Order: sequence, then C-alpha cells, then structure tokens
Amino acid sequence: MCILDVRKPLKNRVVLLPQKNENIVITGHDTQPVFAVGSLNHLMLIDDRDPNTTDITSVKILEPAQGIRSLSFQGNIITIGACKTSLMFYDVRNRKYVHDYEYVPVKRKLKQAYVNENWDWHVHRHSFYPPSTSDVISIMTHCYDDSGLRLFSAGGPLPLDLVGNYAAVWE
Repeated sequence: MCILDVRKPLKNRVVLLPQKNENIVITGHDTQPVFAVGSLNHLMLIDDRDPNTTDITSVKILEPAQGIRSLSFQGNIITIGACKTSLMFYDVRNRKYVHDYEYVPVKRKLKQAYVNENWDWHVHRHSFYPPSTSDVISIMTHCYDDSGLRLFSAGGPLPLDLVGNYAAVWE
C-alpha cells in the first residue's frame, strides 16, 4: 500500500501490509497520523508518526469472512461497516472492541432491507445465498453527524445478480 499525504508536497511511503486478502477500504484520522485498512478478516491500524518505522496492528474482525466495506474514525473509535449488515466499534486507544456492560462486544445489525427477489433469487437462494436478505446486504458507507450522536449507514447486496438497498440512521 502506498500512503500519500496530500497536505505535504511529495511525501509518500510504501507499507507492506500483513494481511493481503481483499484489502478493500482505507481511512485516515483527521488529526493524528493513523490510518485504518479493512480487509476480508482483519482491521489493520497503521501508526505513521515516525517516517523510519511503521507500527502495524492487525485485529481480527468479530465474525470471520464478513469483509470490511467501510471505515471511519470518531475520535479514538473506529466504526466498521461490514457484510451481513454489521456495524462494529473498535477503540484504538485501548486496542479492543467496545463492550457493553456485560463485556459483550457492541455490534449492530439491521433487521430489514430491500432486495429484489427475482426468479433467479428464489431458484438459487438456498444453494448460493444465505437464508435471510440481511445476510447479503453490506454496509458500504457510513458517517456521523456533526454532533457525533447519530450515525448514517447505507449499502446494498454484494452478489451481482441481486438488486436492493439499505439506509438507516442510528441514534
């Protein structure tokens, strides 16, 4: 991966990532030299403070083989949008997933989405696709409002032969 800082003229670096399977999305922190890269099974954090060394932390996502599709920083928390309509939250400072009061990782899933269930969908549904429509929807983008209290997320189905969409505001 090549990191190019557009705020500084001609400063770029090449960083070899430990996970090479489906590196799909990258985001940078607004105020710190930290980048996050999402892949099929891992979230990778790249600390770019020292130009001579690179600290890379690789963290497995909560449900393997989901695939990270969107990332964003909100202070020290990374919000992760993934396949199967999952939203997960990772605390960079503490280097662990955000937990609820029972120490269970906080994860949000949508309950309903629109998928055009065409004839091919019904014929091949059980052999190729998971049993529920929310299992084929991925969160492709998300962002917080200015207050940081509401989160907008949107996406659609990953299989090319399906048509559909999903959008939600989480409070």
